[in-house]
Amino acid sequence: MSLTVRAAPSDVTRATPVVAVRTVPAIVLDRVARGLRGARAHTGMSEADVVAILERQGIPLSVAGLRQAESSGAIPLALAACLADIYGTTADVLAGRRRDRQRLSLDDSPYGVEARIA
Repeated sequence: MSLTVRAAPSDVTRATPVVAVRTVPAIVLDRVARGLRGARAHTGMSEADVVAILERQGIPLSVAGLRQAESSGAIPLALAACLADIYGTTADVLAGRRRDRQRLSLDDSPYGVEARIA
């Protein structure tokens, strides 16, 4: 027998981030921005279409907010996951990564030595 419990949004508390966000290299933000724009363009959806779908899902985002994310590359992970679902892709693709890419070693990471400390 399986029991499923669903928490109402008011029952869920958001944890304070444990790790401080460091400055993300511009090259990474640019890659994410291109990935976001490309994924939406691939679907043929307009910015207004995407915002309308998010609104129906209870996710407040304006067209200006979507444009900001697509131009800056700075986007919360939860929103990236929602956009990936809408676009029928993955968060990795939104981040500008190809599905068939080889993984970088930590020595080649764009984050440098800090990536090894976790």
